[in-house]
Amino acid sequence: MIKRKKLICIIIALVAVSVITVGVSAFSGKSKSKSSIINMNKVSVKVVKVSTSSVTSNASFNASLEASEEGTISNKVGGKVTQVSFENGQSVSAGQALIKLDDTDIRNNIKSSEAQVAAAQAQLNSSESSANSSQIGINKQQTNLESAKRNYDRMKALYDQGAETKVDLENAETQLKNAQTDLQTAKANAQSSSLSAEAQRANIQKSQTDLNTQRESLQNTIITAPVSGVISGKNVTVGQYISPGTVIGKVENISSINAVIEVKDSDLSYVKLEAKAKFKLSSEDSKEYDGVIKSIDGVADPQSRIFKCKIQIDNKDGKLKPGVFGKIKIVKDENKKAITLPLKALGGSKGKYYVFTNNNGAAKKQNITVGEISEDTVEIKSGIKDGDNVICTNVGTLQDGDAVKAAE
Repeated sequence: MIKRKKLICIIIALVAVSVITVGVSAFSGKSKSKSSIINMNKVSVKVVKVSTSSVTSNASFNASLEASEEGTISNKVGGKVTQVSFENGQSVSAGQALIKLDDTDIRNNIKSSEAQVAAAQAQLNSSESSANSSQIGINKQQTNLESAKRNYDRMKALYDQGAETKVDLENAETQLKNAQTDLQTAKANAQSSSLSAEAQRANIQKSQTDLNTQRESLQNTIITAPVSGVISGKNVTVGQYISPGTVIGKVENISSINAVIEVKDSDLSYVKLEAKAKFKLSSEDSKEYDGVIKSIDGVADPQSRIFKCKIQIDNKDGKLKPGVFGKIKIVKDENKKAITLPLKALGGSKGKYYVFTNNNGAAKKQNITVGEISEDTVEIKSGIKDGDNVICTNVGTLQDGDAVKAAE
């Protein structure tokens, strides 16, 4: 009986120990589970320690691209198109033949003008020969007049002395008058020949001018590229008749290209001639082109009060095209002191920006004011200070007071 009681007590003791052991284990498991849950609720974040440093301050402008040089393809003479030697997008050199017009009529006109010049030249030669003969006649009549004058003077002297008759004196006087008349006639003939020669010279000049015009028109039947560049706006086909001045297309020189921006008066402190600039087709584009400011309007637009500025960009590879938009970046200050953060640390919207700081393991929401925003950084003007640990991941999902854990 006593042995049986001892056995029961031993069993009860063993049961009690088992219960205690199970209870302790269960309590320990619950503690570990609660701790694990707490750790799992902490958001793993990356932080940046804030510090003021020297940064380069840039200004960004919307830009549109245009050719640095543009020439219109047009014709000076009318005619039927017999040949077209270009297509849109083709690169051409200045002076390169692009279009041929029918030149049959012009060539016939040239032959006619050449014949007119030759005929006028022959008439001029005849008039000049006549003028030369007239001059010889004048010299001869001048000699005859002088001889007749001397003869009359001698006869008059003899007649006054009674040594010659009145008839002889009258004959000498008649010869003198005839010589005077002959001289006047010779001079009139010479003047007429001279006027005829002048008229023929004027005729030759006119005919030669007409001939030169026709020859120039012949040259203009070949229409060439006004500048070197790429052709666009083709507006002509073979067989078409085009009138003088028809716009057939245009040539744009894009070996260097201009980025056109609009700036305010306040921007002119750093937007200056020969200042360097950077161009990108978009903020996401990794390719950046170097540019130099080449021109700034001297007068602002009276309506918008802005100045147009052109930045010249090297484009030898031809990848940049006129009419495309992009962004121009110009340095404002290379040694500006400021607090900057990665752009991804910024939350909110314009006028209501904020960041989260790691405040001893808790996310703390801080309202801030921002300055310049670039492609991947933002200037912070107020709201945080040097030494603050700013969270730069999971910003969109964090709430004020969330438990956070800074990633290694």
